This record gives sequence, structure tokens and C-alpha cells, in this order.
Amino acid sequence: MSLKVLIVDDHPLMRGALRIAAESLSEAVEIAMAGTLAEALAQLRGPVAHDLIILDLTLPDARGIEALQRLRDLHPEIAVTVISGDTERSTILRCLDAGACGFIPKSASHERTITALRQVLTGGVYLPPEAAARQDFATMQPPSVPFGADPRQLGLTERQMDVLRLLLQGLPNKLICRRLELAEGTVKVHVSAVLRALGVRTRTQAVVAAARLGLKFRDPPEKH
Repeated sequence: MSLKVLIVDDHPLMRGALRIAAESLSEAVEIAMAGTLAEALAQLRGPVAHDLIILDLTLPDARGIEALQRLRDLHPEIAVTVISGDTERSTILRCLDAGACGFIPKSASHERTITALRQVLTGGVYLPPEAAARQDFATMQPPSVPFGADPRQLGLTERQMDVLRLLLQGLPNKLICRRLELAEGTVKVHVSAVLRALGVRTRTQAVVAAARLGLKFRDPPEKH
């Protein structure tokens, strides 16, 4: 089964660099390009079910995180990784709040970009190390597990693992309920357990904690 990636950036040189990085992710990868939000939405209306969107925050027809919010609202099932030259704390947090599964600085090397994309495709979250290490991103003590640990080392049940995967994809509780065929109250209980295991209070802090820990799932998340 081929990997399907949509690159959304209005700069041809950046699109080319991201294409080369995306081609390194799999022997079978299909890559589509868009220079505007409108073009991206048109691509997503087609028959191809994309696995990943790589999104530049600065597009001619969308300001700030507007494009990210629109894509997440319309296609919450697709992982979105943001690429931006703006690495301010407020920008990164707004992207995480809006459901981004990763944040790659435009200054990142080719190798780091590939690492980031692979992390997202295996169900994890990627933040630049210099951002993930900042103490002001979270308010509680993270768990004592080694970097790159399997999330099972947090003491989560298999169902809580499923919830964690979807939470890291930016899905709200209602969509997690639908995906896992669980009652909303049950999902809330699982989300609370996941937050406790990660030592955080909010979903956004959970995403940051997962990035800090470099959590790696043994198996790729199921396609739907």
C-alpha cells in the first residue's frame, strides 16, 4: 500500500525540498502539490485518500493558522504537519491547539525533516528539540521513561493506547468516540487516564509531552 502525501506550500523551491524528503519515507509514495489552500482543498476532494499533509503556515489565500484549522475541520482523519519559519512559542502552541501533529522549522535540515515526518507517520508527534525541551510548555512533571519509549511503558491499557494515538492526531473526543465505537463518557475516562500517565493537565500539554518523550508506537496506526 502506497503512502500518499500532500505538500502545501507556495514556494516552488520549498515544495521541491519537501518532495525529496517525502520520497525518502517509503518506496511507494504518491506526492501531490498545492500552492494555495484552495488548491489543497481541490486535491482533497479527489479520489485519493491522503495519509499526511505537510502545510506551510503562510499561504497567499490563508492567514496564520487559518489553513490548518480549515483542513482539520474538513479532514480530521489526515495527519497535518506544519512547516514554518515562525518558531515562537505562541505559534507552536496555536498549531498544536488546532490539531497539528508536528511542527517543523523551515531551517530544519533534510535529515531532521525526514525524522520529523517519520515520527508523525508512526503515530507520534514532532516538535523541534529546542522547543520541546522548554519548561514553559508544560506545567507538570513528565513520566520517567526513556526517550523513544513505547507508550505501553506509561502503564496504559490497549484501549488507552488507541485513545492516545487519536489524541495525538488532534481528534476531538466526539471523533475518537466514533472511530473507536465508544461512549463519550468512556472516552473522557480514557483521556483523563492518558493525561495522568503523561503528567499533564491538557490535551495540548499531552502532545508536547509525547514529543518530549519521543514516544514510538510499535505498529503504525490503522488506516480508516
